[in-house]
Amino acid sequence: MYKKWGIVLFLIFTASIYFGNLMVSSESTTVLAGQSLPIEVTTDQATLNHLYVDVTSGGFDDPLILFDGFNLIDGKANLIFLAPLIPGESDIRFYNEDKSVEKTLKINVVEKKMELPETKLVILEKRGNVLYKSPDSDIWDSLSEDTIIMENSELLTLKDGFLYLKEPNLNIEIKVSHDTQLYIKKLRASENGDIDIEYELKKGATVNKIKEILAPGSKYLVGSGSVVAGVRGTEFGFENNNGNTQIRTFEGTVYTMVNNQLFPVTAGNMFNYNPTQPKPQINVLDKPLDEYENEITPNKEETPQETPKEEPKEEKKPEETTTTEAKSNVGNISFGKQTKGKDSYLVYSFAPNFEFGPFGIGIGFNAYQKDIDSPLYYGLPTDKASPSTDILSAISINYLKLDFSSFYVRYGISPTYVKGLGLFMNNYYVPYSRVLDTELRFGKLKFGAHLPYEVTSFVPFNYQQSSNIFFGYLDANLGLFNTEITGVFNLNEKKPASEFDKAILTTIYKDILFFRLGVEGDFVFTNDGSMTYGALLGPTMNFPPFFQFMFGVNYLSDGFNNEYLNSYYEYNAANGFYMDLSKKSSFGLIGKAILSVDPYLHILLNYNKLFSEERDSLLTGQMTVNIPSIGGMPQLTAGFSYMQYKFLEDATVENIFLNDNTNLQGFIYYPVLENSGVIYSINYNMKEQKFEYTLNFETKEF
Repeated sequence: MYKKWGIVLFLIFTASIYFGNLMVSSESTTVLAGQSLPIEVTTDQATLNHLYVDVTSGGFDDPLILFDGFNLIDGKANLIFLAPLIPGESDIRFYNEDKSVEKTLKINVVEKKMELPETKLVILEKRGNVLYKSPDSDIWDSLSEDTIIMENSELLTLKDGFLYLKEPNLNIEIKVSHDTQLYIKKLRASENGDIDIEYELKKGATVNKIKEILAPGSKYLVGSGSVVAGVRGTEFGFENNNGNTQIRTFEGTVYTMVNNQLFPVTAGNMFNYNPTQPKPQINVLDKPLDEYENEITPNKEETPQETPKEEPKEEKKPEETTTTEAKSNVGNISFGKQTKGKDSYLVYSFAPNFEFGPFGIGIGFNAYQKDIDSPLYYGLPTDKASPSTDILSAISINYLKLDFSSFYVRYGISPTYVKGLGLFMNNYYVPYSRVLDTELRFGKLKFGAHLPYEVTSFVPFNYQQSSNIFFGYLDANLGLFNTEITGVFNLNEKKPASEFDKAILTTIYKDILFFRLGVEGDFVFTNDGSMTYGALLGPTMNFPPFFQFMFGVNYLSDGFNNEYLNSYYEYNAANGFYMDLSKKSSFGLIGKAILSVDPYLHILLNYNKLFSEERDSLLTGQMTVNIPSIGGMPQLTAGFSYMQYKFLEDATVENIFLNDNTNLQGFIYYPVLENSGVIYSINYNMKEQKFEYTLNFETKEF
């Protein structure tokens, strides 16, 4: 009897020693992403003096804990858990070597909700060739020193390229090495110092300097594949070389997350990770900051000049370029014949433009004549106001710009507009006229409006409507996809019943690798109340920085005129050419190709092939060629735009490229004063089947 009870008590005692209590406690089970949380581990088992730990997401202030575990001294251990950079739930599992003792702590990682306005990056220094892809664009353009870098934009430095960027209001700087490509996902900051900045380094190297400790909840993240680095205030280099990641910490601590496990990399150390290795490595730093910066910064002597100058000694130093620097150009000069609607004028205009960071203004002197021997009138040409002989009427506002993170306003010469995939509005603009464009920006949501009004004189103040086409749009990034909705309104009170009265253009697209898959659906309402509609579906293949190709399938209902709002619309409307509602419904194919070799060549070809015998296929093309300066010759620019209906379908024409179905415009531009010069233009009059030639002196933006 006593012997049996002795055996039972002995078994209970030995089991209590073997399965002794393991307790894990924390101050809270909720922590902000990227922040730390103390954890206490205790046990009453004397033989339990070493534990291992696994985390589904996150890490510890001592990165070796994830490799080797930790010791318990007198049955206790105090750890600092580092929450992951991305919100979610983290399971922290503690266990001994044979896993006979195990305990799991669940931590809820949350993100501080901050509605921050968009900010920007300005260029402190630029060397060599750098390409830039603006937000919601598929085209790479050459980057100029006064370009403002925005959220959802992309940068690509070539072999001789280098960039030195800065957030204008915070102590945040980024140096971008040669052969580097990065995509800016988030660029947000508030006046009180809260920030949310994130970019993806696709290849190359950067040096990041965040010279102040970030507030709790703020984020500065750099990602590359499965590696994400976050900081609270430090100096570090981030390098992606064919998928191999190196992070050098020169000051502070870089919190680096690989496959959801977080490793702090303190000053004087570097982080190495290759996807083929099981664990990352943390080693002693191989070089100081100044040596590393010298490596990624090209020598000025080896950097070819993009624009040769006669006096290189006058080249501005990098530190002289700031967001508040005042810049001016001759701007908006025009001496020559201009056609507005059905009327032609000889226009004489001079308006220097001044730029002060986000501000721009140009107040000019304007005069015009109907013919070379007719009276000279002051102001801009207008068919509504009485011609003025008062010289004060010559003063007018020719240009105005306000560009901030929360809103944008621009008044000036009409740019071209493409909405959606270009099914209804493709390269539309108002020739020789000024317009007002504005946009409100709320994070990933944008509201914009196009108002075709121009100021004809400043003293006295007069203005006129420069076109009958108004439109507004909503652009939203919804995460899974992007959407754009545009409403177009024709306010011409004298338009015929067949002309469009309003249109609704809707587009949904998604970027996947180098593909953009999009669908556009348009509804057009005519003046007599009828409705036509069209749809376009197709992928865009983007091979930066040179080539883009799109192939799609479209459907056009009875009466739908594809690409109706184009570069010739204002001319056609002024001369009584309106929508053709007799067009029958049809399926079709559309192909579009874009070739860009900046800054020398830009080609756009667009072909719409419709299967209905009663539908006209449409071929359009645009080309701009920049010929670099050679010797004493300045840089020349030549270009043309081409449009032909019934391409390869009209058997009555003798010339398949130049016939009465063709609209053609060409020009040769010779610069004289900065961005202003002489333009020799050739226009093909489709109605009269003849060429018209003009010679102007004006501003031209390419």
